[in-house]
Amino acid sequence: MEGISFTAHVSNKKSAITSKSKLAGVAKHNLRKYKSAEYSADNIFLIYGTDNLVQDVKAVYHQEFDEALKVYNENQTRADRKIEDYFEHVANKEQDMAVEIIIQIGDRAYWQQHYENKCYMKKIYSMMLAELQYLLPEFVVANAVVHMDEDSPHMHVVGVPVATGYKKGLSKQVSKRKVFTKEVLSEVLQDELRAVANTKVRIAFDEQIREKSKGRNHDLSVMEYKVLKEEIRYDELKEQADEKQQENELLEREKAQLVQEYDTLSMRVAVKQMDYEEADERVKEANERADRIEAYIKTQSDTLVDLEEKATKLERKAEIAEQVYEMACGSGGNEALREKLIDVMYENEQLKAENSKLRETLNKAYDFMKQFVMDGRNLLERFLESIGQVVEKVRSGLKR
Repeated sequence: MEGISFTAHVSNKKSAITSKSKLAGVAKHNLRKYKSAEYSADNIFLIYGTDNLVQDVKAVYHQEFDEALKVYNENQTRADRKIEDYFEHVANKEQDMAVEIIIQIGDRAYWQQHYENKCYMKKIYSMMLAELQYLLPEFVVANAVVHMDEDSPHMHVVGVPVATGYKKGLSKQVSKRKVFTKEVLSEVLQDELRAVANTKVRIAFDEQIREKSKGRNHDLSVMEYKVLKEEIRYDELKEQADEKQQENELLEREKAQLVQEYDTLSMRVAVKQMDYEEADERVKEANERADRIEAYIKTQSDTLVDLEEKATKLERKAEIAEQVYEMACGSGGNEALREKLIDVMYENEQLKAENSKLRETLNKAYDFMKQFVMDGRNLLERFLESIGQVVEKVRSGLKR
């Protein structure tokens, strides 16, 4: 069997990333930062970095060169030799400021016949990216994207080649030449990475990568086969677990919000309940106080009726006594009778004074009763209505 093709191309010549504009062009292509009917955003998978490739590369520059840049600048005696930003410094030198590796498994003919196998490629390329980082740590990856929207699934990896040991300039610098040597291109990208790809496709597709030269592929042991299968299964389960975790976190946030809203409503209800209970207590106290006042006024009113009845009788007696006195004076009079009349008149004056004082007290009670309103009427109106007929009846009886 001929096997599946494998390629690993490093950006070179026209495809070399030697300026910020070229880096922006790579970002535009890799992350599909343009509209086209030929491409689908649903089939573009970002597996490393962010959706801002330029910023990802800048972040690698800061991570790898800031310390070396600081030491370099501290050793400079002339300000014009200091480098403010190493990313901008390299971008203006027209050298390879970043490198792109395009890895592809299978050609157009293979994928036309085995379209169903595309679903495994995102996972396979993710594993190969991890192997690339392990095999070539000097190539610091900034961004990696898998394209599934073209004839053959492939991966774009953009990174910064970092070399060390420099005696002039920064001790650590960007250098494609020092990192991507002939040995690296042949042994790492073509041999070792090819072997990794072969391992993955044999497990996933029961196929093998087309040999570069005889004897380069090796058979999988039973243990290797089981381990890789478990790794794939683990990654699938982890993705499912992450999705469930996100759902649970969302539900927990919604639950917390509902609990907070419930507590707020409960507090409001409790406050309202306290207001209602306090209002009921005040109404109860007011009713009890009104009942006491009404009873007191009724007692005083009864007393007033009795006094008015007595006063009416005494007034009548006084009138009679005056007539008797005039009669007694006209006929010579009687001293004992005169004294009795004087006592009667004095008692009458005392009763009038007491009656006036009682009326003043009763008027104050009337004014106090006007402050309490029940069913739209104050207590005085209710009281006068209840006793008005009794007073009128008594007065009518006395006038007869």
